[in-house]
Amino acid sequence: MSDLDEDRRLGELGYTQALDRSVGRFSSFLLGFAVISATTAVFSGFGFGLGTAGPAFVWTFPLAVVVFAIWALVAADLVSKLPISGYAYQWTSRLVSPNLGWFTGFAGAVGFISGFTGVAYVMAGYLGGLLGLDVTTAVQIWISVAVVVACGLINAYGVRLATVLNNVGVGLELVVTVGATLVIAIVAFVVTGNHQSVDFLLSRGSHGESPYVVAWLTSSLGCIFGLLGVEAAADIAEETRDARRTIPRTMFYALGVSAVVEFFMYVVFLLTIQDPAAVAGSSSPIADIFAAQVSPWFAKAVVAVALTNILVCVLANMLVATRLVYAMGRDNVLPGSPALRRVSARHKVPTNAVWATCGVSVLLLLSALASAQTFSYIIGMSALGYFGVYVMSTAGLLVAHLRRRIPSPTPGCFDLGRWRAPVYVVGLVVFTTVMLALLLLPEFRANAVVFLVVMALALLWWLVQLRARIARGAAGPRYALAAQAASGAAGATGAPAEGTMSA
Repeated sequence: MSDLDEDRRLGELGYTQALDRSVGRFSSFLLGFAVISATTAVFSGFGFGLGTAGPAFVWTFPLAVVVFAIWALVAADLVSKLPISGYAYQWTSRLVSPNLGWFTGFAGAVGFISGFTGVAYVMAGYLGGLLGLDVTTAVQIWISVAVVVACGLINAYGVRLATVLNNVGVGLELVVTVGATLVIAIVAFVVTGNHQSVDFLLSRGSHGESPYVVAWLTSSLGCIFGLLGVEAAADIAEETRDARRTIPRTMFYALGVSAVVEFFMYVVFLLTIQDPAAVAGSSSPIADIFAAQVSPWFAKAVVAVALTNILVCVLANMLVATRLVYAMGRDNVLPGSPALRRVSARHKVPTNAVWATCGVSVLLLLSALASAQTFSYIIGMSALGYFGVYVMSTAGLLVAHLRRRIPSPTPGCFDLGRWRAPVYVVGLVVFTTVMLALLLLPEFRANAVVFLVVMALALLWWLVQLRARIARGAAGPRYALAAQAASGAAGATGAPAEGTMSA
């Protein structure tokens, strides 16, 4: 399938190809792997799992893989039929309702933006420690702001530079970070013999008065957070060559490789703990394990490389977040849409969407100057945003399937076929269960309140402005088709058309 075929299909949906379609299969896979980021997942989720349920938390990881395998099936089926920037926003808007599309897209933007903001904050803590700084909350926030702005500059320059840097970072992750994990495994099991027995993986931590199963299931949310974003490649479909065939494959590759790497790292780090109590109470448990098994200098070297992995995780998450914001601006559903849908003629990047996304991230970070608790809300909103997308998308797609609105498959492309309805039903049950856990478990209830307040703002915008826009065709897919038709008519007469993209 040629790029011209993909561009023609995009035109049928109401859009002119304006972005740089330069992402190949390998870069698409590496982008998906970077958004998930095995290193970031393990460095940020290990302490939570160990502290919540003890070493046995690792056995919640297979549950997390099943959850995201179901979503990957749903997303792969749809991206092979509607390969458009904005992924789930577009799917629900076109197959169910632009109104549902608005809430789905808004939840996705919340998930992506708060996600890369939280990762930048985690990176800043490690970077400050590596540089020997006194990492106060204020210092960590300002380092985070610098990281976000740097990633914004890279993304504004163009997708080619962003994917090249992403490819280098992921290469380092696969070679150095995984290699370092192998080194401490060899040191612990072959050289020194300082390791735990396999039975240690079944031991329980302190879980207070609640039943252990509650603590164990709560710890699974750390592993689940570590696999968020498996669908990221779908959001750069307009920049991917042969998108309908490429993206479903790379989505499954990214999930499979990430799952194997993460589980391997979790098991090795658990079995190489020398002082479980000290590691469980540490703010940097992975670095402490490396230092105890090899040396503090080795630990610093590994952390330094891990920071490059975390940086490309921020970069990749920002990339897909900007494409979602751009897609929603293109459909005139966001405040400031005329600016957000503009594409740089030179760099073929939605530059305004990049800086708007960065601006929201910086505001989130600066709000943490008032209270350090804000950071936990940012992280909590990320998982809630993603699963809000999964629940709304799957529920809407089930309705679309019953109404026979799912597009016909393209020959040679991934298609769920007769398994579509069972996958949707199972997915809806699974995603709703996780969403309820994120909303109702005592450990996450405060985050849920913040997320619901943010979604209430989306409801207010819809009630006051957007609902009427959609009803009269001034927003959503109908607007896109009308804007394209107007652009074509203006091109024939030589007059400029409102809503067209410009430099």
